[in-house]
Amino acid sequence: MTSDDFKALTYTEKTEAVLTGTYLADRSNKHCDIKLYNVDNFYVEVFFDCRSQLIIHFRAFKPTLFILPYLENLKIAV
Repeated sequence: MTSDDFKALTYTEKTEAVLTGTYLADRSNKHCDIKLYNVDNFYVEVFFDCRSQLIIHFRAFKPTLFILPYLENLKIAV
């Protein structure tokens, strides 16, 4: 599956596809919690409403540039 294939899926199909992927990281903003997954050969951000904890948006992408916000919270032990 490609990110374009993912974007064409229904809400339920997107949810199922994400569950087959690998959880990588999370972050939060004022309105939602965002979890990052690797699905096949692309990334998916899943946006959860902070109040209801329901999924309000999926964002599928391939460029690694979009994972930079997750690296800010990464702690590496030396």
